[in-house]
Amino acid sequence: MRPRFPPFDYKDPAVLLERLRAALPPSHRQALETTLQHVPEIFLVGGIVRDLLLGRANTDLDFVTLAYAPEVVGRLSPAFKENFPQIKVFAHDAFGTARLGLGDELHLDFATARREIYERPAALPTVAFPATLEEDLKRRDFTINALALSPRQGLLDPFNGLADLRDGWLRVLHEASFVDDPTRMVRAIRFAARLGYKLEPITQKLLETARDESFFELLSAERKRNELRLILKELRPVKGLALLQEYGLLVRFHPALTWGDALAASFDRLEQALGRPQPYEYLAALLHLQGAANAAGILKSLNFAGLEATVPQEVARLWQEVRPVLKGPLKNSRLDLFFRRYKAESLKVFAALLPGEQQEFIRRYRADVQGRSPVLNGDALLEMGLPPGPRIKELLAVLRAAVLDGEVVGPDAERAFLKKLLEEKGD
Repeated sequence: MRPRFPPFDYKDPAVLLERLRAALPPSHRQALETTLQHVPEIFLVGGIVRDLLLGRANTDLDFVTLAYAPEVVGRLSPAFKENFPQIKVFAHDAFGTARLGLGDELHLDFATARREIYERPAALPTVAFPATLEEDLKRRDFTINALALSPRQGLLDPFNGLADLRDGWLRVLHEASFVDDPTRMVRAIRFAARLGYKLEPITQKLLETARDESFFELLSAERKRNELRLILKELRPVKGLALLQEYGLLVRFHPALTWGDALAASFDRLEQALGRPQPYEYLAALLHLQGAANAAGILKSLNFAGLEATVPQEVARLWQEVRPVLKGPLKNSRLDLFFRRYKAESLKVFAALLPGEQQEFIRRYRADVQGRSPVLNGDALLEMGLPPGPRIKELLAVLRAAVLDGEVVGPDAERAFLKKLLEEKGD
């Protein structure tokens, strides 16, 4: 279902600004007021304008200026110092952009109005400025994102984005859009899933043509990874993944990637258990049926790192190797062998994906096994005359199992147990 389009006078800048002020948190509202007071010739652009018209929350304060943005921010920043003592300025002179950091969760982005030139399909663009506001808006992905709010002129809509916003269409701004930047194919899916919109027929044909001519495959691994991550950051990533499957795009990330009812059910279980999962947790759910080797190959091909690389691979291995043996009575020592080498983040996702009766094994491991270990260590065996070597590790593993299973309790019992092992084995 598409979001309801709130009725109001979008032509009146005072009405637009008042609605924007009411929608922003106090600190963002103060930052907006300070900016408009000191830089009246400026334009709000991007998602915040689109979502303001839709009545959706958005706090991304993105501005375009016809002047050189780093210089504008340099003149503007002193006005913030009284109310925002943590102010930081980050400028990218070559791109004509600057960011004004006002705290951990508040920043303003400024860009010089510019044109973008694509030397070849899927290449990063060359930036050219100055440019008119209309030229800057024309370089964007869809008409609904090519809207600007002027504090003096109200809504600026040179490409009829407002009509598409009302009618629920996603429409590119020119025929080469998906060729110039194939990431827009995934962005189209993301906005369609989020807003309940449809691709305008010509736009859909352009996407399918660009897809079939393999322009998406020209993207770097990092750019593909970033687009998949953005899908997984959506409030309901199942919608985006289903559309990626429908449009034949999911397999373009990696030939083994697929989507279906089983994975959709897994995502539901994950959300029921974790509330609002992190992208790496969704990624683990997406890959958990792939098997450890295949999951590792997919993650490597997309240059995932950190938890996004390790957790999905571990969850796939747990699902492949451990899940089938989680049945019947299992001693604590067996659970220790199954789970000890895995990250807590991986076990959390694995438990969420398991059926209820198998989740009990994870619960018992966390409650009765995780973090427990014998009091004695290898020093005790050295004191008993055992020479250094692999035998120490073997005997400590036997002791650990006995302690976890409740067969040996306390340091005196542990020492007696080790002595008995030494005598029995003739060490």
